Amino acid sequence: MIPADVIINLGEVPGLGSRKIRLLLNTFPEIESWPDLLTCDFTRVEGISDTLVARLRTADPDVGARMLEKLAAMHTRYVHYWHEEYPQQLKALYDAPVGLYLRGKETLAGDYLAVVGTRQPTSYGRDQTRRLSQELVAAGLGIVSGFARGIDTAAHKATLEAGGRTIAVLGCGVDVIYPMENRKLYQELLEKGLAVSEYSPGASPDAHHFPQRNRIISGLSLGTLVVEAGIGSGALITAYSALDQDREVFAVPGRVDSAKSAGCHEIIQKGAKLVRQVEDILSELTPPYAAQPGEQIDLLRRADLTDIERTILDFLGSEPTLVDQIAEELHRDISELLGVLLQLEMKGLVIQSAGKRFSRA
Repeated sequence: MIPADVIINLGEVPGLGSRKIRLLLNTFPEIESWPDLLTCDFTRVEGISDTLVARLRTADPDVGARMLEKLAAMHTRYVHYWHEEYPQQLKALYDAPVGLYLRGKETLAGDYLAVVGTRQPTSYGRDQTRRLSQELVAAGLGIVSGFARGIDTAAHKATLEAGGRTIAVLGCGVDVIYPMENRKLYQELLEKGLAVSEYSPGASPDAHHFPQRNRIISGLSLGTLVVEAGIGSGALITAYSALDQDREVFAVPGRVDSAKSAGCHEIIQKGAKLVRQVEDILSELTPPYAAQPGEQIDLLRRADLTDIERTILDFLGSEPTLVDQIAEELHRDISELLGVLLQLEMKGLVIQSAGKRFSRA
């Protein structure tokens, strides 16, 4: 495995981004030290200009070693692209970070959903964030967000309250608390969750870091849920990153005249799934999710079904069935049956196929 100090050294070279570092080290995978790297023929690597070669040759060779000592003292881990702990879903990104600094008790393993939104939410936005985050936790998912004011903070707090797994992807070093009013939340995150950053410890929360970190929020997740977001907000950058990464995108609708929900309405019009309840999300992800290991989430109990709805669901299977056949078998009027099936479809429990055929979701 390529030594971590070499990778950290490369990350400190100006102009040598993650993609070029990955290309460089994939070209020379047998590198064992910084001096070894400097003996390589850099002309074999596309995009490594003479300027970058000069910077490589004059770079401080001990930066990586000093950083690893600092990380050990502050109980922080460094997981690079070639490390076994590096998430496979992040490797799918064109501009995947070459390394991540991790601080806290959690790991990157497991299934997560991103929950993001405005920094100035309404009480409605905070309530929906808390409800959906805790229901997603009950379904076996962890929550990823950006530790910003507003919806991000509400998502992290709700997850920790529910005893769930949460990851905060920071736009600064993992040892920098931003915003400062989240000091208490930060300490709880270190004890029960995980702070993640591609920026070195001590890095300040510069404005350009935040749009960049959004690709990691979506990249760690099966999908992204936007609760409240205005047009052009950072939350929408995360949503569009998720689309670019071929991940699911969900949005909670708000009042039609609410500027804070205008971004949600925009992405719903463009194909994001409208979310009213947690099943709207779970039905789009690979089922089943477990509330506890080995225990399937009880969607029927959660949906609060009527007797006729439960009877229809008991009858339906995974193969689409004609509504006429359902009516005949259950001795029900077709018009009544179609109404009930529509309600079940809206709850995310039934799928309608062409020709009025229905199957269980």
